[in-house]
Amino acid sequence: MGDYPYERAARIHPAGALLAVRVRGLFDHVGIATGYGTVIHSSARLGSVQETDLAEFSGGRAVRQIAYRTPISGAQVVVRARGRIGQRYNLLVRNCEHFVSWCLSGQASSRQLGPLDLRMGDRRGRP
Repeated sequence: MGDYPYERAARIHPAGALLAVRVRGLFDHVGIATGYGTVIHSSARLGSVQETDLAEFSGGRAVRQIAYRTPISGAQVVVRARGRIGQRYNLLVRNCEHFVSWCLSGQASSRQLGPLDLRMGDRRGRP
């Protein structure tokens, strides 16, 4: 085996797939699969949007693939996601759900935050 994440991955999710892991039984941490065994996600622990291998994304928890509809291709979703690598994490305005919803739709929002989501109503399209 080589040093590439896709060579170590037990399962390769298709490019643009929406992945989720349950955290503390309370909420989901979500990210975008690249198609190469890595996941792009906004991480409080890492402090920004990062591309990591699936094992680091999941932290040993079960990974679920969530179905969604978007007018853009999975490859375009990955391009959007990669364009945000390095963007700082902020629970209220730039969390993992804001990041993923922007990658899929161009609109940043977080249903898990509910009324605490400071981006609700902000439709400028910036994550």
